[in-house]
Amino acid sequence: MSVVSLGENIYQVDVNYQGESERTSSYIILAEKVAIFETGATPGISRLVEATKSLGVSPEQLAYIIVSHIHLDHSGGAGALVREFPNARVLVHPRGAKHLIDPSRLINAARQLYGASFDVLFGDVYPVPEERVHSPEDGETLDLGSGRILTIYHTPGHARHHMVLHDPASRGIFSGDCLGGHYPLLSRLIGRPYVLPITPPSEFDPAAFMETFGRLAGLNLENIYFTHFGKVAGASDVITRNKELVRVFAETGRHVLSAGGGIKEIEEALWSMLWGELSQYGEFNREQSIIDFLATDMGLNAGGIANYFERMKKR
Repeated sequence: MSVVSLGENIYQVDVNYQGESERTSSYIILAEKVAIFETGATPGISRLVEATKSLGVSPEQLAYIIVSHIHLDHSGGAGALVREFPNARVLVHPRGAKHLIDPSRLINAARQLYGASFDVLFGDVYPVPEERVHSPEDGETLDLGSGRILTIYHTPGHARHHMVLHDPASRGIFSGDCLGGHYPLLSRLIGRPYVLPITPPSEFDPAAFMETFGRLAGLNLENIYFTHFGKVAGASDVITRNKELVRVFAETGRHVLSAGGGIKEIEEALWSMLWGELSQYGEFNREQSIIDFLATDMGLNAGGIANYFERMKKR
């Protein structure tokens, strides 16, 4: 287990989601009151608890456990983590609170999606006691003391139950999935940050995404603390890229579906886009390690795009 200092009393912990490094970050923000952003899934909670100990954080000192949204790779460990910290409240979007208090629907939906691998990926998903759950309003602030004040914004697009944490001290945003995923493996290969939107079923909404991007663009950001994965500077470029690619993803889905294709064909089109983009950086081998690392995300993205247009038909 490693704890990485990112400056401004922010520490990154790799919670080893899917048993792999550089998949999912949790973040610890130290001040008079301590906050954790994202729990990851239950199997990684021991890494997060050990990280707090290594930083000298007592169980009583942790005040806030904040999850960007209720997808289990972000919040699945909340019920286990809250047992370790008696004074901590779990902060979750109002649309998601009931699913942390009673996670049975989340568990059933994830079991249908992940099948036999569910237990390995997510372990036991424990309920969070209702009295420990708080649903912040859009724009609500958290005062950690020592002048460290954070703001929570509701940010739909990836999911209606998504929110982010703005930290003016670091000119940073803890972005969850609303600014996509950062892929360190690809970033090292091409020599610059590589980011893709994350658009899984069942609430991908391009119009809501555009509103979110516009709002975040007005926050004077420099740094993005990605849940998937790590810190990236140049927030304006990342927001611009997300705006462009969400449009591309939606147009790709519209074109494929109008031609009679489906999820498989959308995924093939996304892969084609990715390889075409990477080819700009020189001769690029389609290494199996890259394909394996991206396969789940590309499949989910394609499914979310198809699901969006299916929902539009029903309106």
